[in-house]
Amino acid sequence: MASAQTPEDGLRSEIKAVHYAPLAEQARIQGDVHLNVKSGVVTLLSGHPILAATAVESAKAFGSIQGQTDLDITYHFVLVDTATSVRTSIVVPRGNAFERAVLRMFGLKTEKVVVDYQCQEGVPPVNEFKIAGAVIEIRIFGRTRCLQTEAATFVAKR
Repeated sequence: MASAQTPEDGLRSEIKAVHYAPLAEQARIQGDVHLNVKSGVVTLLSGHPILAATAVESAKAFGSIQGQTDLDITYHFVLVDTATSVRTSIVVPRGNAFERAVLRMFGLKTEKVVVDYQCQEGVPPVNEFKIAGAVIEIRIFGRTRCLQTEAATFVAKR
């Protein structure tokens, strides 16, 4: 038996496919974009231009929802901190060859353990939406990016 697909199911798959604009994620831009969709024509009412481009493209896919052809849509673009630090340890030689020879003469260790932390980016939550008549609220989640640089890692290993 085939199940009937509701307008909300179609909207759910459309919303799931929307991705935070990479430039907006990198610039850490978040906020609301307000749109009006009337008979398939999308009108931008307010919002950041970088975020608005994604919202307008997404809203163009909406036809009518629950028989409504005049829709007020608000996209909430939210960045979520999904980055975690993962501890790693590496063994490195102490000093140069001469210094290691002196250390060996005194029975001291010629290697040291350096603890390093690597940033790993996680996955943002699944986009979600809420419909109340002709008003639709959509949350698009992005993630913050790791800001760790190779220079910071190099200094830690010295």
